[in-house]
Amino acid sequence: MQNFARMIAGLAMAWCVLCANPAHAVTVAVTATGDLPGFRMRDAAAWLAVRMAGAGLEHWQFEAGDPAHPALNRIEWSFETLPYAGGEVRKFFPMAESRGAMDVHIQGRHRLISAQARLFLDGQYQTVTLAQEAVKGGADDPDLADFVVSTTRTLDVAWHAIDLTPPEHHAGP
Repeated sequence: MQNFARMIAGLAMAWCVLCANPAHAVTVAVTATGDLPGFRMRDAAAWLAVRMAGAGLEHWQFEAGDPAHPALNRIEWSFETLPYAGGEVRKFFPMAESRGAMDVHIQGRHRLISAQARLFLDGQYQTVTLAQEAVKGGADDPDLADFVVSTTRTLDVAWHAIDLTPPEHHAGP
């Protein structure tokens, strides 16, 4: 009986080591469609994959995917540039005392974008995350990089919130 208990304890410890090992992370392909300021869509997926890796999710490994050949494990990003709330005119002349962080937004250097990130695992749709942010765009935009990381973390939380246990069915009286 003691040998059996040791064997079970050894298997449990090996399982913990294997689960904690990032080498066993699931590879998730990243694709992008729509309008992401500062990017051609064919270049966006690689940039997104690198930024998503910065989210610190050890159970997923991100790489650029091919939208023409969808991978079984993938995240499909869809971007849209949203219209400016004040119309299409973006020239304002702020008062001298309002100069600062808000000045950048008033002058129209940032664009409001909307993003959907859809998660598919083993070819099955799992969940979607919707988000909006004002960004300048391009590979050097820290606001855009932070937006991608936070949206990736939100997608991960949404996926973990899904109850994957089968429902219990009780026979009637």
